[in-house]
Order: sequence, then C-alpha cells, then structure tokens
Amino acid sequence: MSPLPMPPPIPRSVLRAFTLIELLTVVAIIGILAAIIVPTAGGARKSANKAKVRAQFSAWTSAFEAFRQEYGSYPQLSTAGAQKLVNPIGTSTQATQVHLFHDILTGRRRDPSTAWPTTTNGTPPPPQAQNTRRVQFINFTDADFVTQADVTAGRNTAAQLNWIRDPFYNTSIACVTDANLNGVINGSDTTGGFPPVTAADSTTVVRVTTATLPTGTTGGVHAGVIFYSAPPGATTEADLILSWK
Repeated sequence: MSPLPMPPPIPRSVLRAFTLIELLTVVAIIGILAAIIVPTAGGARKSANKAKVRAQFSAWTSAFEAFRQEYGSYPQLSTAGAQKLVNPIGTSTQATQVHLFHDILTGRRRDPSTAWPTTTNGTPPPPQAQNTRRVQFINFTDADFVTQADVTAGRNTAAQLNWIRDPFYNTSIACVTDANLNGVINGSDTTGGFPPVTAADSTTVVRVTTATLPTGTTGGVHAGVIFYSAPPGATTEADLILSWK
C-alpha cells in the first residue's frame, strides 16, 4: 500500500496570525480578571482598614474609661464643638510640644525626653493639670502618628506631622465626651454642636445629623466618649465610621 500523502505545510503567516490571536485573547482575559480583582482587593483593604479604625476607637474608649475610673471624670478637651477633635486646629507638629489628647492619656509628651511642665492654668486645663499622677492609660506606637515618610509619600501634609492618625492616614477624627456625666452624649456636652470631619482622601466635609447626635438636651448616644471619622469616599453620615455603631 502506498503511504498517505503528507498534508501541505501551514503557511508561516497563518502560524503568526494564530499566535497573535492567542496573545490578544490572553491579554483580554487578563484585563477582564484585573477589572474584577483590583476593585475587589481595594474593597477588601478598605474593609480591613475600617475594622482597624474601629479597633483603634475601642482602645481609645477603654483609655478614656480608665481615666474616669482614676480621676472621676473624662479628659477635658476643647469646649467648642468644632474643636472637639483628636487633633484640633493649632495642634503642634513638634513632638516636644503639647498634644492634649496624647499627653493626657499617656502622662508625657510625644517626645518622651521632653520635661513634663508644671503649669496648671488653661482652658481646657493642660495635660499636667488633668493627669496629675502621670498615669499611662494607653500605649501609642509609631503607626499611630503621621511620620516624615508619610509626608514625603504624599499621604499627609507637613502641617500634620506628628499628629495622631487612623489606618487611612486621616487626622480628622472627632472626640466628644459625656462632660456632665449623665450617661448620654448630646448638645448638653458640647457648645456649638458637634465637629464636622474631613474625608481621608479629599477635602469633603461630613457632618453627623442631629437625628443621630441631638444638639438639644434630650436624646443622644448612651456612651461616655464617642469617636467618628470619614473614610475615603465618604460624603454623608452613612459613610462615617462611628464608634458606637
């Protein structure tokens, strides 16, 4: 029997075209997968950071409650509603200078080598007048502060250096206490309402509604201290991270 004839060879141009089609198909598939995976990964990171913010708020709340157990009242921050912030306007970028929130809760300056002042006058009273026994109620780590590396990388501005931040690198964090110790936080605890906060990735200012935090003397949140901040993309109260929810 005669052998079967060999099929004619496939032209090289056809082989090249087929390979190109395969390559384009793979690229298209990668693009589709990236479109699915990247947002999902970004969403997962955001959710993880939100959980870290809540854990941070919980640790701060415990420190405030420990302070009250020690001294009979909560730390006194600004009396003005708009200034009831972890980093109020005018907070120094120098670690040797006062940071009311940090210093009251730790009994020292951000730079621990700095001498603890003896002056007790001021409104609100300085840290040394509030934490007179210099009790350390919480331990802050480097990850709690804006560093020079954060400024260089563009995550924060130079005006925020050495400020306390959350996992989103946000320094706009509200802090309001039950000033009159009646078990409820509302307008009776703050002059001029509650502070607005700025979203982590923009200049968008977000406020808590009076339905959530009444500016009057009835209703409110049953808590000794509350914190809230605006994660990236926040535009309304529904987007805020609230320590009591």
